[in-house]
Amino acid sequence: MRKVKIVNIAAGARDSAVIMPVAKCLEEQGFKLEVQTADSEDLDVNEKKFLELIKQVKEADLIIVRLHSDTSHFKKWGRFEEAAKLTKGLLFVDSHMEEVAREVRPLFKGSDEEYDLLRRYVELGGDENNRAIILWALRRIGGLDVEVPEPRRQRTEGVYHPDQPRDIELLDYLATLDPSRPTIGILFFQGYWSSKNVEPVDALVRELERIGANALPVFFIASPSTVSGSIGIRKVVEEYFMEGDLPRVDAVILNMGFSQVSLSNPSDGSVKRTIHNFFKDLNVPVLQAMTLWRSRADWEESTFGLGAIEISTNVVWPEYDGQIITVSIGCATIDADGGQHFVPIPDRINRVATMAKAWADLGRTPPSQRKVAILLYMYPPKNDRVGGAAGLDTFESVVAVLRAMKKVGYSLERVPENGRELVDEIMSGLTNDTEWLSPQDMKQRAAGFVEGSQYKAWFDAIPQAAQQAICRDWGNPPGELYNVEGRLIIPGVRNGNVFIGFQPNRGFHEQAETLYHSTEMVMPHQYLAYYRWLKDVFGTQAIIHMGCHGTLEWLPGKGVGLSEKCYPDVVLGSIPNLNPYIMENPGEGIQAKRRSAAVILDHLIPAMTRADSYEDLMELDSILQAYLHALNGGQAEKVAMLAERIHNLVKSMSMLEEVGLSADASAEATATRIDAIYDYVVELKDALIKDGLHILGKPPEGERLEEMIYSLTRLQNGSVPSFRTAIAKAKGLDLLDLQDHPSELHAQLGTLKGTLLDKVDLDCRSLIKEMRVCNFNKNRCYSIISERFPNSNEHLNEVVGFICDQVFPNVMSATDEIDNLMLGLDAGYVPPGPSGCPTRGNAHLLPSGRNFYSIDPNSIPGQACWEVGRKMADLMIDRHVKDMGCYPKNVGIVIWATDTMKTGGDDIAYILWLMGLRPRWSATGSRVVGLDVIPLSELGRPRIDVTLRISGLFRDTFPNLIEMIDEGVETIASLDESEEQNYLVKHLREDIQKSLLKGLAPKEARARAMVRIFGDPPGGHGAGVDVLIESSKWSTTEDLAETYATWGCHAYGRDWKGEKVPEEFRDRFAQLDVTVKNHEDREFDLLDIDDDYTMLGGMNSCVRAFGGRKPLSIMGDSSDPQRLKARTVEEESKFVFRSRVLNPKWLEGLKQHGFRGAMELSKLTEYMLGWDATSDVIEPWMYESVTEHFLLDEENRKWLEESNPYALREMASRLLEAVQRGLWEPDEEMKEKLRCIYLDAETLLEEVNE
Repeated sequence: MRKVKIVNIAAGARDSAVIMPVAKCLEEQGFKLEVQTADSEDLDVNEKKFLELIKQVKEADLIIVRLHSDTSHFKKWGRFEEAAKLTKGLLFVDSHMEEVAREVRPLFKGSDEEYDLLRRYVELGGDENNRAIILWALRRIGGLDVEVPEPRRQRTEGVYHPDQPRDIELLDYLATLDPSRPTIGILFFQGYWSSKNVEPVDALVRELERIGANALPVFFIASPSTVSGSIGIRKVVEEYFMEGDLPRVDAVILNMGFSQVSLSNPSDGSVKRTIHNFFKDLNVPVLQAMTLWRSRADWEESTFGLGAIEISTNVVWPEYDGQIITVSIGCATIDADGGQHFVPIPDRINRVATMAKAWADLGRTPPSQRKVAILLYMYPPKNDRVGGAAGLDTFESVVAVLRAMKKVGYSLERVPENGRELVDEIMSGLTNDTEWLSPQDMKQRAAGFVEGSQYKAWFDAIPQAAQQAICRDWGNPPGELYNVEGRLIIPGVRNGNVFIGFQPNRGFHEQAETLYHSTEMVMPHQYLAYYRWLKDVFGTQAIIHMGCHGTLEWLPGKGVGLSEKCYPDVVLGSIPNLNPYIMENPGEGIQAKRRSAAVILDHLIPAMTRADSYEDLMELDSILQAYLHALNGGQAEKVAMLAERIHNLVKSMSMLEEVGLSADASAEATATRIDAIYDYVVELKDALIKDGLHILGKPPEGERLEEMIYSLTRLQNGSVPSFRTAIAKAKGLDLLDLQDHPSELHAQLGTLKGTLLDKVDLDCRSLIKEMRVCNFNKNRCYSIISERFPNSNEHLNEVVGFICDQVFPNVMSATDEIDNLMLGLDAGYVPPGPSGCPTRGNAHLLPSGRNFYSIDPNSIPGQACWEVGRKMADLMIDRHVKDMGCYPKNVGIVIWATDTMKTGGDDIAYILWLMGLRPRWSATGSRVVGLDVIPLSELGRPRIDVTLRISGLFRDTFPNLIEMIDEGVETIASLDESEEQNYLVKHLREDIQKSLLKGLAPKEARARAMVRIFGDPPGGHGAGVDVLIESSKWSTTEDLAETYATWGCHAYGRDWKGEKVPEEFRDRFAQLDVTVKNHEDREFDLLDIDDDYTMLGGMNSCVRAFGGRKPLSIMGDSSDPQRLKARTVEEESKFVFRSRVLNPKWLEGLKQHGFRGAMELSKLTEYMLGWDATSDVIEPWMYESVTEHFLLDEENRKWLEESNPYALREMASRLLEAVQRGLWEPDEEMKEKLRCIYLDAETLLEEVNE
C-alpha cells in the first residue's frame, strides 16, 4: 500500500489543523499517510510558505480547500488554482455559498456522487467526518480495502452547559435558571461543541454565574443547510433566545466572527437576497467576544492586538451587524497530536462577562432609578473649549437628551430651557480649567471629591505595569494635578440621577515639553479617579460621551482586542458606553467602538450651503461680469475703465497672487488675467460651506432643511443624476461645461456661463424651497416641476422622486438620533448603518441615529477609487512639472484611516499609481488580491518614490494595506530599470551606500533604506505638534519638526512593527519635494481641525528644518469626484478664507449656537497659528481680516463677549502670539487694539468668575 498524501487548506479562517488529530490517530494505527495543512492568511503574506505549499500540492493525492465564503479570501487563489489544476491528484473545493460551490465544482475530477459525499463530510464537520474523509482517500486513492463510514450528521444547534448532559433540551435547561437574575445568551460555533473545544465558553459560563447572572449558551451553525440540517442563526435566535416577540435574554455574547446577519442568508453577491436583521427583533445588546487562532504569548506581545484577517473576521464584519466590539477571551494552543484547541484568558473572560451583565443590569433598572453620566469633551482644557464636538451643538444636544429622559421618567431636578441655560449652569460649577479659581473656589464648586485613601485603593487594583507608568509620569498617588488639600476634585454638575461632566484632562498641556523626546506619557491620576468616581461613588450605569471625539479611546494600548494592561480598558472597565458621533467621521468613531466598546449613535452633518458672494467679492463679481460683457461687445472705453477698477479691487483684497500674478503686478498685467479672476470668483461662490451646527435628534428646519436637501443632491447619487445637472439639462445646458468654462459666453444665449451656473443653482434652491412648502408631496412636486420646466426630462423627475421618497424622509429621521440613544440606555439593540461623506453623492448613508460601521479593509482600493486616486496623483504631478519644470522625485503623503474609510481608498490608489503599481482584484471585483507592475511605457513617466506618514488609527485598522504598500515598495525596488526611470531604485542605492559607509551590514542597510512607511509609536497616537501649538510651549520651527520626528519615526511594514528609525526618518523627510494631504469633502477643511496642520504642517516643518527648504505642499480636493482639484496649502488656506471664514453666512450660522458657535472662532485662530508656524502659509491680510471682522467689528465682538468671553480672550491671545513670534507684523495701532481687547476680556472673565 502506497502512502496517501493529503493537503488540507482553510481559506478565510485559521482552522486547517482540525484534521490533524484524526490523521495522527490513523497514522498511529499503521495507515500510511502524510497530511499537510495550511491557512490562506499565512500563504498570502509569506511567499516562501506558499511556494512550499505548491510543491506539496503537486505531489498530493487529495487537496481539500475549505472556503469560508469565496475565493477572494485567498489572495493567491489564482496562482494556487493554476498549479492545483496540473496536479495528478484530486482537487476538492467547498463553500457553503451555493453560487460559489457551483463555480468551483468543475475543479473536482471525480464523479458527482463522490463530490457530494466529500461535501457532506466537510460541511457536517467534526472528528468522525474528518476521519471518514481520510479513510475515503485511503480507499479511493490508496486502493486500501477499508470501510468508509457514511457522513455522520451531528446536532447542529442546541443548549450547552459544562455541568449539564450534552443532549439537554431547551425547556429543561430553562427550568434550571434563576428568574431573579439577568440572563446572558452565549452563541458559539457548533464545531467547537462537536470537538469539545469549549474551554473559553466554559470559563465564560462560570464567570457569568459567579457574578450573579444566568448563562444560556447555545451552539449553532450560521447558515441554514440541507446538508447539515442546520436551521441557521436566525432561527436559533428566534427559538432559543426569544419567547414569541419578546427576548428571554437580557444581552448576548457572540463568540463567532463574520457578519451573522449576512451568513443567515449567504450570497457571493451575484444573486440579490433579502437580509433580515433578526438581532433587531431580539432587541438586546450583542457583544462580540473574540477567540483568536494564535497563542496567548503572541497576542500579549502584539501592540496591534489582532492581525489583518482577524480584524476583518472578528471586528469589521461583526460591526456590520451592530455588535459591540469587546475583547479577546481566548487564544489557541497546539496539542501534542498537532491539533489546536482554545484556552481562556481569565481576566478577559471577566471583562466580557461584567460588560454583558452591566448592559443587562442597565436594561433591568427602571428609568426612574437609572443613573447616567453625560461627559463633554474639553480639549484643550480651557473654558473656551467646553463641549467641543465635530459639527455638533453639544449644549442644545444635552438639553434635548435631558428632555427625552424626563419624558420617560428619569429622575431629574431640572431641565434647562436651552443650551445657554445649561452653559451658565456648567460654567458656574467646576470645569477642567481652574485658571481663575483659588483652592477654596474649587472646593466649593466641585461636584465631588476622591479622598487619597479611596484613590489609593482604586489605584492598587489596576495592573502593576499601569501603576508604574502613571507614577513615572505623574508621581505617586494621588498626584498633584487637580489635587486640593490631598483630595482629587471632580468637575461637573449633578442633576438628580444624571451627572453632566467633562472627560478628564489628558495632561498633555501640563507636560508638553516632554513630547520633544518622549511618546509614552499616560493619563494622570485624576483621569483614572474620575471614571472610578463615576462608577463607584455616583453609581453611573452608563456613560454618554457626547460627540466626536474624546481622549479615552486614544489612550495607549493595543489597537483592538485590548488586554487588561491597555489604558482604555483600565480606565473605563465594563461601563456601557454610548457615543453620539458625526456620521462623516467613521475612522475616529470606529476607534471608540473598538477601544472603548462604544455603541455609536451617528448624527447628521451640519447643513451645508453654497458660499455665494458677499461684500468685496460681490462687487468684484459684478464688475467682472460687466467687463466680460463689455469686452465681448467691443466697448473699448468701458473695458479700460472696468479693468482699472478690477485691478484696484483685486489688489485691495490681496488677491493678486491667488490668480497667478505677483503682489506688485500692474493694471496691465491684471488685465491679462481677467478670465482667471472671474473663474476663481465663480469657484469661490460655488463652494459648499457649513451653516451652523447640528443638534442631536433635531432635523434641520426651514432654510437649513432646504440647504441639507440641496447639499445631498448637488452631486449624482448612484444612478440618480445631480439636481443641478438635471435642471441644467431641462434648460438645454451642460452643467460641467458651465463649471469648467465660466468666463466664456454661451454661443446661443450670449450670456456668461458663470452667470448661467448661478441661475441653474438659483433654480435648484428655489425649487427645493417650493418643494418644502408643499412638504415634499411627490405629486405636488411633480406639478411644480412641470410648471417651471414644461420641457422637463426624466432626469429631473427622477431626482424629484428621489428627494421625496428617500432624501427628505431620511433627513427627517434624524429624530432617531435621540430615540435610538434612549433605546441604547434601555439596553436595546441600536441598529447598524453605513458612514461617510453624505454630500459626496452618498445620500444613501442616511438615516442617522445608527451604530455605524465602515469598510472591509480587503476591498481597498475599490475600482472606482482607483480612477479617482490616479487622476488626483496626476494633478499633483502636473502641478510640480508646471511650477518646478520636472517630475517630483520624492513625495510625502499623509494617510488617515478616516479618509480611507470614507473614500474606499482614493489615497491608496494615489500612492500605487505614483509608484507604478495597479491593484489586482478578485473575480467578483470585491477584494484586492495582489499588485501588478504597470510598464513604464503605459505609465508615461518615471516611478516616483513615495514616503507615507500614517496615523496610529491607520496602523491599527489597515495592517493589510501597510503590508500591501510595503510589498509594492519591494516590488518596485527589485525592477531592472534605470535610475532616471525609477526614483525609488535611485534613492535606495544612495541610501544603502551611506549606511554601508557608516558600518551597517548590507542586509540591515538595505532593510533600513527600504522603509517608506512611518507612523506613531506602537500603541500610541498623535504627532505632538498640536500639543505644542495649543500650549504655546515651542520656540522655533525646528522644535515642531523634532517633535514630529520623535512621534513619527517608527517604521511599519511586513518586517517592521513600529521600531524607531530616527535617522532614516530625518533623511527621508529632508528629501521630500512634495508633501500631500487630500480632502474628500468640504464638511471640514484645513482651518476646521487641528489634525491637518499637525500631520501635513508637521511634515512641512520637517522638510524646512531637516532639508532647509520649503516644499511644494498640495491639498487634493475630491469632494466632487467628477471635478478634482489640487491646490497648494497656501492656495487652499486662501480659498477657505474667502469662501468660508470671511463669509457672513458662516458667522451668522454660528451665531445661532451661542457659546458653542463662538468656540469655532477660537479654534480658527489656533489653527491659523499652527499652519503658519509649521508651513509659513498665513499672510498678513488673513490675520488682519480675522482681527477686523471678528474682534474690531463691534457687533461681532459684543456677540463674542456675551456668548463666550473665553473664546474672545483666546482669539486676542492667539493673534498677539502671532505678533510676538514674528509671524505677523501689524502696525502699532492694530497691536494696541488687540492688547486692549485682550485686557478687556481678562477683566470681564475676572468678573464672571468672582
